[in-house]
Amino acid sequence: MLIIPIQNKPDWRRPPLVCFALILANLLVYVLYQSGDEARWQAAEEYYFSSTLPELDEARFYEFVDTEKPEWRTLAQGAGEEFMYEQLLWSREFHDWLVPQLQQEGGEAQQWLAQRQEFAQLRDSLSSFAYGLTPADPTLKGLFGHMFLHGGWDHLLGNMVFLLLFGLSVELALGAAWFLGLYLLGGLAAAGLHMGVEAGSLMPMIGASGAVSAVMGMFVAVYGIRRLRFFYTLGFAFGEFSAPALMVLPLWLGKEVFGYFFGSENIAYWAHFGGLVAGFVCTMALIRVRPSRDIHVEEDLPPTPEQLALARIESLQNHGKLLEAGQAASSALKQHPESLPLIEKSIELTGLAPESEAHHRAWLALFALAKLPQQDFAQIAAGVETYQGKVQEPRALTPRVCLVLAQRAAREKQWALVEVLLQRLQQKQQRHPLMARLANGVVEHYRRCGDEERARQALDFARALQPSAV
Repeated sequence: MLIIPIQNKPDWRRPPLVCFALILANLLVYVLYQSGDEARWQAAEEYYFSSTLPELDEARFYEFVDTEKPEWRTLAQGAGEEFMYEQLLWSREFHDWLVPQLQQEGGEAQQWLAQRQEFAQLRDSLSSFAYGLTPADPTLKGLFGHMFLHGGWDHLLGNMVFLLLFGLSVELALGAAWFLGLYLLGGLAAAGLHMGVEAGSLMPMIGASGAVSAVMGMFVAVYGIRRLRFFYTLGFAFGEFSAPALMVLPLWLGKEVFGYFFGSENIAYWAHFGGLVAGFVCTMALIRVRPSRDIHVEEDLPPTPEQLALARIESLQNHGKLLEAGQAASSALKQHPESLPLIEKSIELTGLAPESEAHHRAWLALFALAKLPQQDFAQIAAGVETYQGKVQEPRALTPRVCLVLAQRAAREKQWALVEVLLQRLQQKQQRHPLMARLANGVVEHYRRCGDEERARQALDFARALQPSAV
């Protein structure tokens, strides 16, 4: 089972450098260090078979199976030498059982002991033994080193993809220092739970999965009850669903518990479980003390009436029903007069008949948005120029609309547009107290620009204006 978010978008203006650094560190460790494991293992294997160890170890191995590992008898009888030599080379349990006996025997056994210790030193130079986490014999270098080791390209790339998917948003929300600290803390917590469950095991654990699971828990804590879209696979089935981020945590935890009882034996499921819980709990505690940074979340909410109307209009348009689409746009615009997407769609659909009343009304709806302080004026200002160039008589630019537009243009310091609108008002023989003040603003603008000729013309225009009602 796989469940991953498919809609959280990071803010690339603040690149998540720690997340990228962790990915780079894991890649470099694998390419520059772990790539030498093959040569190290070959040297250990060649030493083993060139020595007298195979003949000496064989008899003691069956004694070890009879006394310590009776469950191996069937495997030893069925697989024969292949199973035996696999254990002689890899099993640290056999080595740790044999060495004390050889130390006690003394005499000729000392040469056997020396060969065994030399082979163990060569074998333990492998990355998984040198820096892996062994529950029966944990070391400081193993506690941290195992987070940067991987068993193959598929293991490495899988972990790095998940780190990228979840880490980008989490680092931007918590900050680089907290993200790195909780990443390492989550990895240590994952290692702690694994050691508790697998206490006494001599099998080393490697992989960033525990720390990456902690990042997944951190992700859930950061997004909380906000609804996100997720992609899932379950066997051969796959699809999408939307849910609060908090709801996927028990699914992830349940997956690890199920995997422990019914999955592969070579996966540290409890490390994943521990990382998820540690990442979630630590981040929740951090957020209570220090709120996370603002992050952009596109919540998967039901469509609004405005969105439904726009979708219906676009559907009619895509099916070539332009008349019906135009009528639907006009009707929707009456219900949502401040919807810029609907206004734009109405202008587009009525543009086939630029002199129609519907087209002028669509432009009038756009110009009316100038009264809204939160509305970006740049698009409205560009619309005035487009509208005047597209129609023979811009009927939507009524005297009242021109005054509203001129006032907003003055606040936005778009004096060229103010001058154009004042000229239209003059052509319509309009007079209003605001016109003189706006004209004086145009005069000051040209003076600041050093254009005295245009400043003089604007001053003459301002003096000619006499206040009267529109």
